[in-house]
Amino acid sequence: MRGSVLPAAAVIAGLFAAVFSGSGRGASSPLLFSGPLQTAIVEPLGVGRPEVSAVVTQRARESGATVFRLGLVWRTVVGQTRPADFDAANPDDPAYSWEAFDRELQAAVNAGLTPLVYIAGAPDWAERGTVGAVGARAPDPAELALFTRAAASRYDGTRAGVPRVRFWQLWNEPNDFLYFNPQFEGTRPVSPQIYRELLRVFADAVHGVHGDNLVVTGGMTPFGRPDRAVAPLVFMRELLCMSGGTRPRPTCADHASFDVWAHNPYTEGGPRHHARDADNVSLGDLPTMRTLLQAAISAGHVDSNQPVRFWVTEFSWDSKPPDSLGVPAALEGQWVAEAMYRMWQSGVSLVTWFTIADRDSGPLQSGLYYWGAGASRVGNPKPAQRAFRFPFVALPATKSVAFWGRTPTSGATTVFVERKVGSQWVVQTTVTANRFGIFRGRVRGRRTTGFFRARVGAADVSLPFPLRPTPDLNVPVFGG
Repeated sequence: MRGSVLPAAAVIAGLFAAVFSGSGRGASSPLLFSGPLQTAIVEPLGVGRPEVSAVVTQRARESGATVFRLGLVWRTVVGQTRPADFDAANPDDPAYSWEAFDRELQAAVNAGLTPLVYIAGAPDWAERGTVGAVGARAPDPAELALFTRAAASRYDGTRAGVPRVRFWQLWNEPNDFLYFNPQFEGTRPVSPQIYRELLRVFADAVHGVHGDNLVVTGGMTPFGRPDRAVAPLVFMRELLCMSGGTRPRPTCADHASFDVWAHNPYTEGGPRHHARDADNVSLGDLPTMRTLLQAAISAGHVDSNQPVRFWVTEFSWDSKPPDSLGVPAALEGQWVAEAMYRMWQSGVSLVTWFTIADRDSGPLQSGLYYWGAGASRVGNPKPAQRAFRFPFVALPATKSVAFWGRTPTSGATTVFVERKVGSQWVVQTTVTANRFGIFRGRVRGRRTTGFFRARVGAADVSLPFPLRPTPDLNVPVFGG
């Protein structure tokens, strides 16, 4: 929802069981529920400023992220008039100017982050429509295929000093008129069909360069609006040719080509909050989206040669302070920890936070760090940063307390689960995190109040998590 390139800016049953079978492009591949939870950051603040990018990407790594999401704006690497004799599939054609993006990409890689690159923003000559913001008006599939081939070839890992890009995402929020048009003809949604064709040529180009590259769908805005944005479940059903309901069925024979289904589940409340409209998808609605995705894979409507993944490519809340309409900062930390658990429950294997740093004023106060002094403007960490780096939840269960967490390094290690007794933290149990850093278990004894936390080593501790139910407040997605 934010971070677009066009403006300035119950545990899963049988977690390790195979959900569906099939292999080979054109066949159904299983939905990947293998248990990891990677984290990522998307941050427009550093774009174009190398001295900022270095700090931003380093703070992202310090926050536990292993992936950094970047926008490759098509219209900024080539002119707005198509050059004569232009070889658009050749990354070395002199009409291309990759240098600014190279710097952003290199900063992320230097910080130890894997780039997730989304392509958006078509040049004028590659648009077939006239309605909507520049760069978003019915991009031409043939031209997109050529540009994608050039980009994937430049970042194929064979060029000295140029990083490899393996994760490629097509567009940002293609169900929203701000970023993709047309959305409707009259009242009939048309953006899903247009996007399906773009996704097909995009996937062919990305996989044509490297068969193990990942094609990621554009994370959708969570809320539909008449004449402006197609509701995400409507968009998804149209794209995948599936019905609605609890047992979706095929409605046509069309397929979609991708390896990762992505969504941006911004939420007007806490981590279990549902969107008001049944076809919208906030955090509490991700299981419904997962059900539809599973059904489409089972029906053979997803073309992928590997297990399909489910990613969140943006989510966040504004905090109070500085946003007077945001989530109180301490509560935001609790929300972040539980949100990551709930997403993991829903089969999400990568979660992306928007953004690293607050802004100096206005909306977009959703940083993991407050606005600060110095060139980078990255200040002190919020409680949300600690929860994002080391998520941990403790929930009352029958005659026990159930807990879940992920280690800060996402690796196997010993974890101490502690309960606050008076002013002291007392170890209740010790567990070993798996190779993804995920740990879970129970502490025997019925308790409904108090605090639990997780600890790794002598001093690396999660935020304390209260046993009382997580409060759910009504908050605007964009804060104040």
